[in-house]
Amino acid sequence: MLVICEDCAKKYNIDESRIKGKKAKFTCKECGHIIVVEKPEVEAFSPESKPISDKEAVAQVAAMELPEEQQGATYAASAPSGKGTRIGTYIMVTMITGFLLVSGAFAYLYLTFIPEIINNQIELRTQAVTQAFSGIIKKPLLLRHYLQVNKEAQRISKVSGVAYAAVVNKKGIVIAGFFSDLNRFDSQFVEQVKKQGFPKDVLAQNKLLPGMDGKHVRIVVGGQKLVDQVAFIPDTESEVHVGVYVSEVDDAIRNALVSPLTLSLFGAVILVGLIMLLLLSKLIAKPMRELTDIANRISFGQLDLVITPRGPREMRELATAFERMRFSIKAAMDRLRK
Repeated sequence: MLVICEDCAKKYNIDESRIKGKKAKFTCKECGHIIVVEKPEVEAFSPESKPISDKEAVAQVAAMELPEEQQGATYAASAPSGKGTRIGTYIMVTMITGFLLVSGAFAYLYLTFIPEIINNQIELRTQAVTQAFSGIIKKPLLLRHYLQVNKEAQRISKVSGVAYAAVVNKKGIVIAGFFSDLNRFDSQFVEQVKKQGFPKDVLAQNKLLPGMDGKHVRIVVGGQKLVDQVAFIPDTESEVHVGVYVSEVDDAIRNALVSPLTLSLFGAVILVGLIMLLLLSKLIAKPMRELTDIANRISFGQLDLVITPRGPREMRELATAFERMRFSIKAAMDRLRK
């Protein structure tokens, strides 16, 4: 038998065979209200018996044996509480997780492959500048035209991205050496250059071994990360050194990552994600809430409601199944009344 609390409308299915005597009392678990249940008297069936209503018939058909709880002489089971996480929350968590996974994949690819590609480009650029510098000063070196060598070294040092250009003869003497901008180096190193000229210890970090035509190494000079390329000039027994800034490339990448275009694209991705979330909620969550509301109303006996399928394919199939169930229950009620 179905009992409803007068204060909070909570429903309980009571096994009337467990009631001792004519009445029983128990406390509502939701609001604490004392509910009095009277045991119905068994009446013999006769053709003049009053037909049962839709709500009573639904209660009889849908009744099921639930776990019992003893309260005096009464056993009751609570109805579903309706608690849980909304489907919109699951959709949002899924989209955020997907966004983080995609971002992590791009970050992994960037950290794995982009630095190597950038390093190769820096090394190729340094090598190209060094070879061009070597070809230009070979003839002046052979003619011992050191003024021309110094002019060319100064010109190469002014090329964008180049930190310095230097020429060393076979005796290890720096016959030409120029920095592009000393202000980019720390003050202690600048003072050393002003007092002693181009420092030999910078070039000593990248020495050619016998039989080698050239090589490059990464060095740190005055707080700046550089790539130093050394090349041997045949017939002159001299070497040229060209240093290229690594920090400029790093700054360029960093500026590109935080540029207005990048931030705009990031904002556009977030906006599209929010729009997709709203559309998914409208397509799935809203039809599901409507279907739940109709199912609850049918459970209270409103069997004349018509369920209209809406939403995605799965939601339409579920709504169609509920409509068949409603029609079957209504047909069963009609047969019981007859």
